[in-house]
Amino acid sequence: MTGPTFFLVKIAVSALVIAGVSELAKRMPSLGGLIAAMPLTTLLTLIWLYADTRDYQLAATFTKSVLFAIIPTIFFFIAALYLFRRGIPFVWILILSFAVFAAAAGVHQTYLPDRFR
Repeated sequence: MTGPTFFLVKIAVSALVIAGVSELAKRMPSLGGLIAAMPLTTLLTLIWLYADTRDYQLAATFTKSVLFAIIPTIFFFIAALYLFRRGIPFVWILILSFAVFAAAAGVHQTYLPDRFR
């Protein structure tokens, strides 16, 4: 499957995974968090990337990049948890946590050697 149909399948499957996890998190936040922390996005992206390109090296390089991108992502969650505990309004938690992530990602992209990206 290729072209516009495959693109629509990718959108539908990806949306269903996200919607399913958010619904599960309403009922069972701990399990929802565990599943959300799983590399679901990475798994789907790897499947779509390989299906589109059949490029093994591209998939390997992408996987390595995801591994090292975990570092700035952790800063997002640390900031969010800290802000939730301080009772900051939700919208500000999202904005500030993403700003922390963006700063960490900027450092990551600027200073991480190419062999680790």
